[in-house]
Amino acid sequence: MNMKKSIIKGVFALATLALTMTSCNKFLDENPNPRYVDGNNPYLISRFLTYSYPLSSVAYISELASDNNYEDIEGNPYRDRFLDEAFQWKDISQTGGFADYDGPAALWEQYYYPIAQANEVLTLILESGDEGPRNLASRGEALAVRAWAHFQLANVFCLPYNFDGQGGATNLGIPYVKERVTTLLPDYPRGTLKETYELIEQDLLAAIPLLEKYADYKEEVKRFHFTPEAAYAFAARFYLYYNKPEKAKEYADKVLGADPQSRLRQWESIFANINAENVNAKALAYSSLAEPANLLVVSLKSNYPSLTTSGEYFTATRYAHQNRTADEETLWANIWNKGGAHDEYNFSPYIFNKVYTDKVYQPKMPDLGNGRTKEVLLTTDELLINRAEAEVRLGDYEAALRDLNAWTDVYLRKSVAKRTFTEAELKAYYDKLPYADKTTMSPKKHITGAHFTLHDGSKITEGTRAEILLQYVLQCRRVLSLHEGLRWQDIKRYGITVYHWRKTDLGAGTYEVKDDGILKGNDLRQAIFLPEQAVTGKIKQNPR
Repeated sequence: MNMKKSIIKGVFALATLALTMTSCNKFLDENPNPRYVDGNNPYLISRFLTYSYPLSSVAYISELASDNNYEDIEGNPYRDRFLDEAFQWKDISQTGGFADYDGPAALWEQYYYPIAQANEVLTLILESGDEGPRNLASRGEALAVRAWAHFQLANVFCLPYNFDGQGGATNLGIPYVKERVTTLLPDYPRGTLKETYELIEQDLLAAIPLLEKYADYKEEVKRFHFTPEAAYAFAARFYLYYNKPEKAKEYADKVLGADPQSRLRQWESIFANINAENVNAKALAYSSLAEPANLLVVSLKSNYPSLTTSGEYFTATRYAHQNRTADEETLWANIWNKGGAHDEYNFSPYIFNKVYTDKVYQPKMPDLGNGRTKEVLLTTDELLINRAEAEVRLGDYEAALRDLNAWTDVYLRKSVAKRTFTEAELKAYYDKLPYADKTTMSPKKHITGAHFTLHDGSKITEGTRAEILLQYVLQCRRVLSLHEGLRWQDIKRYGITVYHWRKTDLGAGTYEVKDDGILKGNDLRQAIFLPEQAVTGKIKQNPR
């Protein structure tokens, strides 16, 4: 992908530039001719929404910034400037190589593109004067897409909500574009993060009733589009980040009800009959459109599958989810791990521990050739863990534990002797763990700097019921969402300090953390630098 400065600067004009876009990949239905959409034809307008979903993933850049990746200095000499800069929380200057699809410039372009497309759909509907059911269904989807794209941009380029203790009133937001753009270089201010969240909520709340009422007018391949359930899952995540846990629970309940296990991915039956040597088959099964647990799937381009679905291929493995990471912090550092057999999961991870290739991964994004892949953005499993977090923050500890036990009972193999736990067992487990620091690897993090208060107005206090259950929530979501980028958002929301461990002696397996490998929970670098080409006029760069 050639990144032209004129395209980046004029990204808000992509509603008109969209007319030159090539067709989407084979996973999508036939598309309308992008050179002409009849504003008086509701069906063609609805087909135009095919172009309204982001074509890049935030997962790679988010995983690099998080504590899910360690650096193999001695074992893997492969370097790429984008990977180096993202891992080290630097201003990312590269636009080619691994940044082609996954760097800040690509994300800025490929998320404002669907915003422009959504605005074009909304304008066409308004101009047509047709308030028929198909157009209203399209309006609902366009509003949901516009909210989602702005939300993802804010997650990358902004600090977490309430970082300033004032609901984001003093932190930069992102330009929120709500209209068709007719000039090449419109100059929108970033506004505040408070304003950004208010506008996301406004669009989302306008979208949901339309999606509910006109669900029958959605496309046949529903998981490629916002449905009511996908919008509920989006709302649940959004309201967690917005520090409104009561609303997060409300929307999660609409999907999960009182019997959440029946809505979860049936991990055992899905992966039991897949040849373990066929990595891509596992990724295809995980991202399947036929999987009821997948609420929203998108087709896009990303270099991330070259790391997570490539077998022994060592390119880009200098920064990876290494064996030591899995042992000390993620897959095998949990209350359910006993005996070190590494066989607890129905979704069995692939383990490589060789020269050049030290990584442990679960393939989620299939390699479809030429950078093409699919990504699952919203699932019922994540939704259940989000509901559990909301319940802890609301003081309903029993409900939270029920939800977490419902998830582990399905996620873990039946051969795991104990798959559900009591509060007393969790307390005993976490009381024995040290908190992570620059000399200690541990899944237990200091989270008292979280940018929210609990139901009684208090901050998180170490050793309390709330803290222990939130530690467990964070760990369950970290395991579930490995390679998906959600860990980075938890780090930001909870004010967690990141320690980037580096393997410095291949033979001895020695690791260390240097001062430049520490990102504290109040570090402004949590807001990734905007691409240089986007910083113009009223669009200001993130402070450092």
